[in-house]
Amino acid sequence: MSDKLARAEAEHAAVQVVKDCGFTAFPICPFEIAKKHDIHVEAKQSSKPGVSGFLLRVGNVFGIRYAQHIQNEGFMRFTVAHELGHYFLPGHPEKLFPNGDGLHESKSGFISGDPLERQADCFAGALLMPDILFRKAVDSAGTGFSAIEKLAKQCKTSITSTAIRFTQFTDEAVAVIVSSGQHIDYCFMSDRIRDLDGITWIKKGDPLPSGTTLDFNGDPSNIEEARQEEGTCFLDDWFDGAPQVEVNEDVVGLGSYGKTLTVLFTEEDLEDDDEDEDD
Repeated sequence: MSDKLARAEAEHAAVQVVKDCGFTAFPICPFEIAKKHDIHVEAKQSSKPGVSGFLLRVGNVFGIRYAQHIQNEGFMRFTVAHELGHYFLPGHPEKLFPNGDGLHESKSGFISGDPLERQADCFAGALLMPDILFRKAVDSAGTGFSAIEKLAKQCKTSITSTAIRFTQFTDEAVAVIVSSGQHIDYCFMSDRIRDLDGITWIKKGDPLPSGTTLDFNGDPSNIEEARQEEGTCFLDDWFDGAPQVEVNEDVVGLGSYGKTLTVLFTEEDLEDDDEDEDD
């Protein structure tokens, strides 16, 4: 299944779960959804780096455990929603538990390359920030990083998952980058950036360009203490082939997650000046 079809399937499944559980406003509570389906949920310290949650199965009985090493309510709620994705998405229980019973360890938060984990992440985002409700919230949230912060508070979601979801619905030019040290972990873009002709998309492992984020990451205490910093840069500093348009570069440390979130955004026209002259 292609990534596009997997995302569409995750969105559809999440919308159906939200509808069936009767949610009509934010926040959507994954703990309540689990309870309605007789899925026991409990916190548990994870001893394995990167493991955020567990889905357990004994016969037709399921349970969820979520790790507490990242003390962030939004991250914990996303982890539970991710495990619910494994429960609700077609084919997941069968693939994760081929022998019937077992324990599945998840690495949620868009860090896994496994197709099932990526689809469960998409489900979690769509469950906590369902299309119809989130689209309306985005329209009234304002612009840029302040809008993302407002939405995260409203939805009780992590700033990272909210920022990623924001790129799917905003009309602004927005890019969301998560990085570690001097390198990029992943990037999500809004359509206004994604559809630019001739740009080179950011890939996992690419080096950070010089500027605010790279300097910020040079001091580990910035990440540990969840500090924030604002700066500006040019879009083509990050994306080769992009127009040289100045954009805001807002950076926040993600605490015990050990990574940095960067949000690039602008309300400026991204059309290339040379292209305008040719017209």
